[in-house]
Amino acid sequence: MGKFHVVYFGSNDVPVDLIKPILAEIDADMTIRRPTNDTEVVEMGSDADGIIMHGSVPLSREIISQLKRCKVVCRTGVGVDRMDLKAASDHGMIICNAAGCNSIEVSEQAIGLLIGISRKLMRMNQYVRDGKWKRHTAELHAYRGRVHRIEGRTIGIVGLGHVGKQVAPRAQGMKLNVQTYDPYLNPNVAREMGVKMVSFDELIATSDFISIHAPLTKQTRHMFSTAQFKTMKTTAYLINCARGGLVDTEALYDALVAGELAGAALDVTDPEPLPANHKILTLPNVIVTCHTAANSDESYIDCQTHAAREVVNVLSGRGPTTEIKDPWLLSEAQDEGFGGV
Repeated sequence: MGKFHVVYFGSNDVPVDLIKPILAEIDADMTIRRPTNDTEVVEMGSDADGIIMHGSVPLSREIISQLKRCKVVCRTGVGVDRMDLKAASDHGMIICNAAGCNSIEVSEQAIGLLIGISRKLMRMNQYVRDGKWKRHTAELHAYRGRVHRIEGRTIGIVGLGHVGKQVAPRAQGMKLNVQTYDPYLNPNVAREMGVKMVSFDELIATSDFISIHAPLTKQTRHMFSTAQFKTMKTTAYLINCARGGLVDTEALYDALVAGELAGAALDVTDPEPLPANHKILTLPNVIVTCHTAANSDESYIDCQTHAAREVVNVLSGRGPTTEIKDPWLLSEAQDEGFGGV
């Protein structure tokens, strides 16, 4: 046994060769465990000095109170909406994430979805696969529907954090006008990036594209619902690569059917996974990409090694670099139970 014991929670193919050399720096060994319920989380984590968490394993106040040895938990992803951050703080447990490690991937997907949904790429690809393409017929143009030039339009970025800061310059490179709503952002940051700061209401009313990059909290759950959709331009598109619960799916469906916005591109949904028979999937102006925006070979390596490095930093007495301690996030966990791992 090493000086420290680290438990890895997750059902993925664990990159042991990447993680073990980092843990070895402080004489820490690692056990891979795959809990499927709250009781197993406690049982499997009871001997852990630190936990590396891949996927959405919950950490409720009750669970945290029983993980008495654990000093640090680091997610290999970004979202901490299944963790009771206040309880962790109360028990002296440090919670970290892999903030920034997959921001490039998520921003690339957001821009890709923006182009895909507004240029009707998925719809036209299906038109070809259905054997309907007969040059530029009236039927083809009617099937595709109206499209508009992207250049010169306005994108509203909700949350100019790690991902939003990557989306903005990519959008500017496409000659979009970029504005943001972020109540926690230093205005100098936006100013230096050439991004206009606006109120939430103004962003909703004036954006041609809205790209969501906010955390899921009690305050932000369903921040996009009936009232917001009624305010959006009927030609506007909604893009969500953050958390499904930020968007009221039922209200989104109703708004799309009513023509209150032009379409939606969702990497994340509520519920998740989205059932194959969900009514929103019957709409031709919706793209769903099954929570894969953060994925790439490069981000996987970066996120896994970052999580291991954070655990080492804490257990060795050095400070973590991506600790979650924002006062506005220190509230009860937003989602309960196990998510995708």
